[in-house]
Amino acid sequence: MSYVIVVLIVAGFMGFYLLKTKQDSIRRSVIDFISINEEMKKTLLVGLYQRYKKSDDPEKENPLDFERFVAKIMSDVNQGEAFVTSGSGDFGVDIEERRGDGLYLGQIKCYADYNPVSFDPIAIIHSQMIKQNAKGSYVITTSTFTPNAKAYAEGLNIRLIEGRELIDLWVRSLEHKNASSKFIFNPSIA
Repeated sequence: MSYVIVVLIVAGFMGFYLLKTKQDSIRRSVIDFISINEEMKKTLLVGLYQRYKKSDDPEKENPLDFERFVAKIMSDVNQGEAFVTSGSGDFGVDIEERRGDGLYLGQIKCYADYNPVSFDPIAIIHSQMIKQNAKGSYVITTSTFTPNAKAYAEGLNIRLIEGRELIDLWVRSLEHKNASSKFIFNPSIA
């Protein structure tokens, strides 16, 4: 009877291992495909904008959803802890991120690709960066930044992350999740 139990346990672990290996293979293939396919990046970016843009129907809209999505990406990529600030009274800070070397502040803009971000959010986040003695900050958009915005940010330790780079960070976040999931079950240790 105990022999049957041992066989069932081993078969269960083998089944789990094979399923996990297949899932990891599929996940790596998807990540590789996204990484090399610019058209896919454009499609993902449009999809992000469509999913998180401001809605005409206030009951369907939750402006913090996009901020939570980006905060999770930044936590994964920077290996820190990112928190979405309260919706009002945040003085232009959407995300507070704590990393090993200090505090970073983020402002998030979900704009259409034809609507570039001006220098105003950069000025606001810079002001908060100084007030809160942050190590750095970032402004992230699904769109792009105007030339004036880029010029304004130079030398201020403010990272400007446009839509394409956001997609790249999202892919890196998925890769981070894939790498960390490998430690859940390792049959060579069992």
